[in-house]
Amino acid sequence: MAISIRFFLCLRLYQNKCILILKLFKIRFVKFVILFYSTRTYCAMVPRHIKEEAHYYLEKVKSESNGMSSNEFLDNLMYLNQSSIKQNKEVFSYLMDKLLDERTYYIGYSRYILMKYANIYGGIIEYGLIPNPKDLSKALNFVLVCLSSRPQSKLFDFGIRSLNRFHNSLKNRGEFFKNVAAIAHFEKFPSNLIASIVEYRECTTERVKEEVTNSQQSPVICTPTTTLDPDTRSVDQVKCDFEKLDRTANGKNRIRSIINNLYVNKIREKSDEIKAIMGEELVQWFAAYLVEYRIQFEFNLHSLYLDLLDQIGNEQLNVLIMETTTKNIRSLLDNNTHNNKALLKNLGHWLGLITLAKNKPLPFDKGYLKSIILKASGVEELMYTVPFVAKVLVSCAKSQTFAPKSPWTLSILKTLADVHKLPNIKLNLMFEVEVLCKSLNIHLERLQN
Repeated sequence: MAISIRFFLCLRLYQNKCILILKLFKIRFVKFVILFYSTRTYCAMVPRHIKEEAHYYLEKVKSESNGMSSNEFLDNLMYLNQSSIKQNKEVFSYLMDKLLDERTYYIGYSRYILMKYANIYGGIIEYGLIPNPKDLSKALNFVLVCLSSRPQSKLFDFGIRSLNRFHNSLKNRGEFFKNVAAIAHFEKFPSNLIASIVEYRECTTERVKEEVTNSQQSPVICTPTTTLDPDTRSVDQVKCDFEKLDRTANGKNRIRSIINNLYVNKIREKSDEIKAIMGEELVQWFAAYLVEYRIQFEFNLHSLYLDLLDQIGNEQLNVLIMETTTKNIRSLLDNNTHNNKALLKNLGHWLGLITLAKNKPLPFDKGYLKSIILKASGVEELMYTVPFVAKVLVSCAKSQTFAPKSPWTLSILKTLADVHKLPNIKLNLMFEVEVLCKSLNIHLERLQN
């Protein structure tokens, strides 16, 4: 009897322990589920087109060839932040979240890309693009950690590059500069930074205000950095032509504003305004801006932009538009990612409008469109090439030289028809070919015979 009671008590105690363990596990599991789904909900709240535009900016910065410079990225970041358009504000917020979240991956970047990010990281602190004090403290702590790394290491260089960018704009952060000066290898910092940090570590908010009101502002100096990225060279200080920079920045902002408020019935008026602002200085910038930040995202406004370019009538601008379009298409075809599909379709449609629809040949070899379809290794690559080619050929409906039944057009259509009847072909590819044939008034069945 005593044994059975003892056994029962042990069993009861074991049962209680199991229940306690299960409760603890349940609490932790529930916390995990809440955190997991809250993160997913946040990501799901960001519209897809916002993510695609933001990722495009980031991919351009990370590109080691024909990429966006760090100063161009900061210029666009400031424009998005100051814009009154809701979509631009959303793209800015998402970009800032990604930039601050990517800190943990910096160590894996090449030195070239890391130095570009260092200039961007310092720039967002310099321009006050991190309004939340907690986020700003975290950003400064990260710079402090990088500065504490082994001298000549990638992270140390990142910290130096970032600090060199923003140190003059945070004079009231005396505590931060004290921590920087306390780093063991502080004497190995560039001499211009050592002098500034020694001065700023004693600064307080009141002292900075007093200095601003009582002293004349010293001449502004631009500090470009290293030979890797011409727009981020530092240490050797060189004076900049700020009058020209201000004029250029003002012109860019005015042109952006005009494009934001562009309507069909105001094309002539707005084109005259752009011609007056653009001059020779901004032609190349405007071509890149229009293609990379408007045309490849705004499919529905292609005809509006085409009318605008016709009204401007600048031959140099048209040549640069064609070159930028071609360069971006080749780049997107060489780097197949999910985000590139929509961009390729948009650029394909635009390319057709500025060439085939105007009876002009494509800026490629005669057999280029057929070759990228035939060279596609598997269905995944066809997912990029077929929709792109289809969007280019849509403009054949408006062409006389490249009409739907011309030999050149028919040969490409037959290649697409062969893709359509491939076994296990995806439905959306079949749909792309069918829609194209319908828009050109071509019977798909006859192409396949």
